[in-house]
Amino acid sequence: MFNLPAIYIANGTAILLLLIILLSSKKPLRHVLFEEKIFYAMVIVNILQCLIESVGFFMDGKAGYGWHALLMVLNTSLFINSSIFAYSWTIYADYKLFADMERIKRIYPFVAIPAVLIIIGCVINFVTPVFFVVDKYNVYQRTDLFFIPYIVTYFYVVFGVVLIYSYRKKVDKYLFLPAILFMTPIIIGSLLQFFLYGYSLMWLGVAIGLVLLFINVQKESSYVDVLSGLFNRQYLNKLLLHSKKGNAVRALAGIMLDIDDFKSINDRFGHIVGDHAIFSAGKILRTSVGDQGIVCRYGGDEFIILMYIRSQKEITDMIDTIKAQVTLFNESEKKPYKIEFSIGYSTFESKQESIDNFLKKIDAYMYEDKHRRITEGIIPDRRQKLR
Repeated sequence: MFNLPAIYIANGTAILLLLIILLSSKKPLRHVLFEEKIFYAMVIVNILQCLIESVGFFMDGKAGYGWHALLMVLNTSLFINSSIFAYSWTIYADYKLFADMERIKRIYPFVAIPAVLIIIGCVINFVTPVFFVVDKYNVYQRTDLFFIPYIVTYFYVVFGVVLIYSYRKKVDKYLFLPAILFMTPIIIGSLLQFFLYGYSLMWLGVAIGLVLLFINVQKESSYVDVLSGLFNRQYLNKLLLHSKKGNAVRALAGIMLDIDDFKSINDRFGHIVGDHAIFSAGKILRTSVGDQGIVCRYGGDEFIILMYIRSQKEITDMIDTIKAQVTLFNESEKKPYKIEFSIGYSTFESKQESIDNFLKKIDAYMYEDKHRRITEGIIPDRRQKLR
């Protein structure tokens, strides 16, 4: 027997929670970042699941023209959407970690194989029972294989969390802990629905998980620079304050970078192209640093990389990597501008110097490099143009 009032209350509550998330979006969905699009797609799929499941429970066991076919379609949609939702979570987690579309295109067609097999099984289910059957009385019944879609769904959810856990040092726990919070209500809700058939708790659990994840997204956005996609100065200050505790094994190094002759990009091509140059610089630095450090936009066209090192060679190797990525960008991208950096670096003696002195020190070294590049004629001396 179904407890229809409890089902409607659970799914209705889930829909209300998810609508709050959608209504809280400050910009049109077509303008949001890729990972945000994936997140909102998961929210919309969850709303659809709540609606489909509620209608399916209402129709179960009731006779009517075409109702048998409709019940088949509704229950098939539930299985397919569950796999799509869980698969989307893995893409979301991966992109949050690596921000690499090429990686997504390279790896995730293979990761999609279990979901594709579930979809194929659902299509076959129209011809012969695979995961469920709707009998002549319009009553939904599970088959012996009904647990397979659950396994696939759990596989994707756990896959995303394991991926985040494996690279937890890269994200400094800002994504790992919310991922655990996201997964916990989903597992509780789905297990209750698995063992207590007739109650609808899985999608309420998913909705709660998405709300917890959304809260983290909002918190994270306060630390992210929208233009470059890098962490902002507020997050940089937080990291530096945390680094005051020190590291017994490795030293904290800072690399400051400034885009050479950035003002001329704005003057010649306009601020929209200038904004894109900031974005391009951020992409170059993210690709170069990977999980070896944290990249922040310090302000304007200046950036800072923080990384823990055991030797000075790690700094020079990182700078060489950045220069190689800059050369690759300038040669391969068809942009009206070129990206070049002046670079300064030093280590943070957390016990002997203040954060302000550390930032002033690497800033001074960076401007020494810029002055050298001007003297050698590598970049123009704009002071001469003003005379």
